[in-house]
Order: sequence, then C-alpha cells, then structure tokens
Amino acid sequence: MTIGIPKALLYYQYGVLWESFFTNLGCNVVVSDNTNEVIFQDGAKDSVSECCLPAKSYLGHVRALHNRCDYILSPYAMKKKGRDTICTRFWGMGDVIRYTYPSTKLLEYDISEDRDKSFRYMGKLLGKSSGSIRHAYECAATAQNLHDETLREAQNRLFSSNGLKILLAGRPYVMHDPYIIGPILNTLSELGCAVFFSDRFGKDILRHSMDISPRLYWTASREAVGAIAAHKKQMDGVLMLTVFPCAPDALACEMTVRVVNDIPIALISLDGLQAEAGLQTRIESFIDILSERKVSNERRATGHFIPPHGQLSYSN
Repeated sequence: MTIGIPKALLYYQYGVLWESFFTNLGCNVVVSDNTNEVIFQDGAKDSVSECCLPAKSYLGHVRALHNRCDYILSPYAMKKKGRDTICTRFWGMGDVIRYTYPSTKLLEYDISEDRDKSFRYMGKLLGKSSGSIRHAYECAATAQNLHDETLREAQNRLFSSNGLKILLAGRPYVMHDPYIIGPILNTLSELGCAVFFSDRFGKDILRHSMDISPRLYWTASREAVGAIAAHKKQMDGVLMLTVFPCAPDALACEMTVRVVNDIPIALISLDGLQAEAGLQTRIESFIDILSERKVSNERRATGHFIPPHGQLSYSN
C-alpha cells in the first residue's frame, strides 16, 4: 500500500506525524517534491481564480502524486475546537480534489476530531489491526513532538545572536514552503539577520494574542499576532506575511499595524506574481531602516550621539 502526501498546506505542521504513522503501519510513503514553478503552475491551471497561492500550490502537489500511489492523504477540518478555527479552504478541500481529479482515491481525516479516533479510522480503512494502529500512532506522535521541540530549541538559541532579529509572522504553510518564502529567507540570510518564525514558540503563544485583540477569530492569525505581542521587545522588526486574496490575513495584519506601534512592522503580500527583485528591494530597505534605528537607540542608551556639521562627538 502506497500513501501519497502532498508537501503543502498542513504538511508543514504535521508532516512528521503523517510520514511516521504510515511508515510504522508498513505502508510505502511518497511525499511530493518541494513546490517549484511546474507544480505551482499546474495547480494554478486547475484552480479557480479566487484560490490563494498555497491552495493553488496544493492542487499542483496532488496532481504530481496522481497515479503514483494507492491513496492521497487529504486532511480537512469541519469543526471548531474551543477558539481554534481553521481556514474555510480546508472544509471542502477533499471535494475540490475529487471533482478536479476524479480518479484519485483519497484518505481523508478531520484534524479537528479527536486525533486517536481519526488515526484509528485511517488505520482500519487500510486494513490494519488495532494494536498496530495504536503502536504506529504512539511512535508518530513521539516523533512529531521531538521534531517540534528541536525546532523550538534551535530558534531559542537565536536570541543570543548579534544580528538583527526579524520575526516572520504568518501561516506555517506560507513561512516554510521554499517556493513561497525562499526569496525572503535568502535576502535576510545575506543581510546577516536572525530569523524567527511565529509558529515555533509553542501553543502557549496563542493566549498572547489577547493583548492585541481579544476577539481575533482565526487560529493562524492568533498565533502570528500572539508571537508579535509576546516577543516584540526582543525583536528589531517584524515581517507580516499575507497571501492574496486571504481576507483573515488582510484584516489581522491591518489591525496589528494600527494597534502595535512600538516595533517596526512591514506587510508583505505574496501572490506568486511579484518579481523577486522588487521583493528583495523592499526587504533590504526595511532592514536598512532597522539597522539605523538600532544604532540610534544604542547611542541614545549610552548617551553618545553624532553632532551636526562634522563636530567631534562626545557623551553626556
């Protein structure tokens, strides 16, 4: 039995869990390649124009796995867990795939359901025993937790970095898809910045969003805003990432810029059409401003400044 996993959307949150679970069940696992121009363009051709960049990319990944596996994993979310609400794109993604690629066999599960129940359902559908399903799930959950903890620890070590500290705030499948985020990360790396991701501070970060907006609805938006609220004093600047035409992201970003006024925030809207040179110029300009701001703050804190007209500097 071969299970195909599209390397897009929720893969960047649960990929280790899924791969480990099916591997421990004795299945072959095929993960699509990193998003590239061919995958994106294939997905865009099969999508309606209203789809966002990650959704178009996802269909391209499904198409790349078509006829290569017995089932393609297609997670969705129909319920609300407490205050956790996921993008409505996930509500009907399975139906979109079925009507776009009619011969594709999907292995679906509701991520808003109890996880034990959902994974038992998938295991039973694949004809596996209760004992083997339980063992596979326990191994997978352990692997995912270890993976997440490793990423958090690596990010926490960046706080000791001397470079500018930049927080990327956005959805995981935007911040970690190389096709979408690659040009941004490459530019920040070339400029010597330490990059932090809003989804790598742990789930406790969600409660900090209340400091900025007590009524923020979408989980991904709460995570991004919560990271800004919790760590803005440790960061030099924030890049808030949105994808066209995501309304929840647009509203959350606009609200954050209006409310948070004690740290520089740049809004970066991505649609798959922008030229990399223009994006690089925007980020370089933002980093230049942050660098000057940091130097100015350090001089102010130590009592040093550069007087006008070429006079010698002195300290108070």
